Amino acid sequence: MPELTPAWAWQIATGGPWPDPCALRGDERLMALAIQEGLKGVGLSSPNPPVGCIIAKDGKVLGRGVHTKAGTPHGEIMALRDAAQRGADVGGATAYVTLEPCCHHGRTPPCTDALLAAGIARVVVGTKDSNPRVDGGGMALLRSRGVEVTESVLGEACHRFHAPFFKLIRTGLPWVILKLALGSDGSTGPDTERTQVTPPEVQKLAHALRRACEAIVVGSGTVAVDDPQLSDRWPEPSVPHRQFLRVVLDSHGRLSPDCRIWQPLEGQPALRATVGARPTIPGVEDLQLPPGPRGCSLRHLLHELAARGVGRVLFEGGPTLAKRALAEGLVDEFHRFTSDQPAGGPPVLGQDADHFKVRTSTPFPGGHWDVLVQGC
Repeated sequence: MPELTPAWAWQIATGGPWPDPCALRGDERLMALAIQEGLKGVGLSSPNPPVGCIIAKDGKVLGRGVHTKAGTPHGEIMALRDAAQRGADVGGATAYVTLEPCCHHGRTPPCTDALLAAGIARVVVGTKDSNPRVDGGGMALLRSRGVEVTESVLGEACHRFHAPFFKLIRTGLPWVILKLALGSDGSTGPDTERTQVTPPEVQKLAHALRRACEAIVVGSGTVAVDDPQLSDRWPEPSVPHRQFLRVVLDSHGRLSPDCRIWQPLEGQPALRATVGARPTIPGVEDLQLPPGPRGCSLRHLLHELAARGVGRVLFEGGPTLAKRALAEGLVDEFHRFTSDQPAGGPPVLGQDADHFKVRTSTPFPGGHWDVLVQGC
């Protein structure tokens, strides 16, 4: 089994593990490099996909690019620019793209036009773009202009990499990641006590999940017991445009204005989700949501977050929120940290997680980090 390192934590936080370029050859090696490039855009590009691109000729990489911010150039353009800065001639080269190049005018011009203008002779596509404005049209346009197009190279990995974008396009909802730390007894600890289930070094690595998302959601019980700040504390610096929303479900507005979560953090605004109007907290925006089971409607919250450009959201706070999200069928990935020692409280999960299957399992001293997905 792989060792739990920062690099591996980032792999599994972004939906991996991803193919290792060093273990592959030919088109697959270069597509694996494109995925690695795309990883640099996770947590930054939403609501757009973090498309990675490699420009190569005769197996030599000429340029690399990734899309990191909506409204700015896509991965293909960035790779062409990178090649130009290196003084490379891309005429007759091949572009390896994790997602089908766009063929429509949006906030930026079509990537197909740029590839054609640059003289790219071949385009290798990881997976088709299910956006109705593309949906195979990009590949069809390239073929009609004499460009050779190869589809579905590392297709499963590329489709999995872009699954959050596909869900957003299909349902209007962000990708939901649930994180829960459990003792060997299936408990998060006593209800009214702060319990450290996993060691501090593992908690630091678990912050990869926050960096991979644009929002974090916790319940009021977690805030009342732990008084967390809920900030993005991944060790690598983030770019200035990154927004990380810190959302607290406080249906009745009972949390104290003195909680640490309400303290302002640059680029990490705090939002309070309530049912109806509640007394305000200075500097904190309220999301007034309709009621749902045991509090605010989680589905309506997800739609609100999607409207703010959130493509991935992390549900991190508490057993009550975890059980609600699972019972309502909202969870796409379940990251379960299990200690070898009991936590000393009531078991959290019943049958709501039974249909999830383990995709990866990584041991750490005193426990293991499992990633579970539905029916896989």
